[in-house]
Amino acid sequence: MKLLKKILIIIPIICGIILFVWMKSTKQPPVRFDHKERVQTVRVIFLEKTRVVPRSIGYGYVKAERSWEAVSEVSGKIVYMNKNLRKGYFIREGEPLLKIDTTTYGLAEKRGEADLMSVDAQLKELAQSRKNTQRLLSIEKKSLASAAQELERKRELFDKGYISASDLEKEERIFLSHQTAVNNLQNTLDLIPSRKKALLAQKKSGESTVTERRLDVAKTQIYAPFNCRLSAVNVEMDQYATVGSVLVKAESIDRAEIPVQLTPVSFLRLMPRKQVSFFPDMTDMETLRRAIGITAKVRLPMDGNHRIEWDGRFSRTSESMDLKTGAITVYVTVDKPYDKVLPGIRPPLVTNMYVEVELRGVSVSERFVVPRSAVHEGKIYICTPENRLEIKSVKVEFYMEDIAVLSTGLEQGQTLVLTDLVPAVEGMLLNPVQAGDIAEQLKRQAIGEAL
Repeated sequence: MKLLKKILIIIPIICGIILFVWMKSTKQPPVRFDHKERVQTVRVIFLEKTRVVPRSIGYGYVKAERSWEAVSEVSGKIVYMNKNLRKGYFIREGEPLLKIDTTTYGLAEKRGEADLMSVDAQLKELAQSRKNTQRLLSIEKKSLASAAQELERKRELFDKGYISASDLEKEERIFLSHQTAVNNLQNTLDLIPSRKKALLAQKKSGESTVTERRLDVAKTQIYAPFNCRLSAVNVEMDQYATVGSVLVKAESIDRAEIPVQLTPVSFLRLMPRKQVSFFPDMTDMETLRRAIGITAKVRLPMDGNHRIEWDGRFSRTSESMDLKTGAITVYVTVDKPYDKVLPGIRPPLVTNMYVEVELRGVSVSERFVVPRSAVHEGKIYICTPENRLEIKSVKVEFYMEDIAVLSTGLEQGQTLVLTDLVPAVEGMLLNPVQAGDIAEQLKRQAIGEAL
């Protein structure tokens, strides 16, 4: 019994020793694995210099370049209205719109003309009176000369005692009466120029009054100052119009204007890459526009791929920046906004229409264009000919939409890495895959062609 227990204990020990010896004799050395460098697959494009058209996009509401309000300058009852005097109707230049009753102003004009006729009659009468007075004065002077001779003769006779004192006094009275007549006639002639001047002044005042009355009569008729579209009509037939009331509002249809706000960065992007002197060479806006060279496209946002466009032109900028937004207001003008209208397809460019405006500057050449996402805080990733990552610093001239325009830091033919590497370790091994579609899109975006 004791022997059996010892055998049961020794057998497992012997089996374990045998198994250990077998495992030790048959064990293999550890497998060594060779170290392999990790390869990162990336999308790349070849860098080529291309032409770039600087662009900025803005939005604004259309308004007419010119607006007009017919303000009543005289009061009276409306006696005529154009049949097309309705909001939204088109009116041609010079077409009569309204007429105010002229009875009151016509009567005042007639009274003024009658007053002028009276003054003219008085002037003619004064001229004839002058002639008559001059003739009478000539006769009276001759009579006075005769009376003076007769008085002298009577005095000689009185001194010799041939006549009495009463005869001498009678002759003196005759002489004095002739002298008084001459003086009166001369005074009358002297007063005629003053009377004539007063009548001429009265005539001039009368003529001014008549002219004023005629102007009042002319103001009773209102005509369209240019080809326009009515935006408001505030009067009805037989209604009384007061002085200063706005009767009609209209807007020009030959040109439309869109004010667009741009950030200073967006506006400066459009400026030519050359020095422009505003004064004294550029004294008018047209010269300045030609020097800047900005063109414009106006688009109506539509669903789908349907695009409605108008050719516009850069007109001017506001004289100051907006205090609230810090933006610059740029005015774009579109000629003939009602041309080429197709009902249901192409509408006219009407007031308060919300549109997109694309401004284009003068194109620049020899620039590298890369996706905005390929620039990492002033650095880009380059795939070397050995398929290694190289990190280069670049200078971004400007950003435009989702592209970046680079001026320095690159060379023709280098391979740009488009993939965002995290982490980006210089010298890491890359597996470049060409992205030809991206390169073509960049070229089209650079010159502003629709994708």
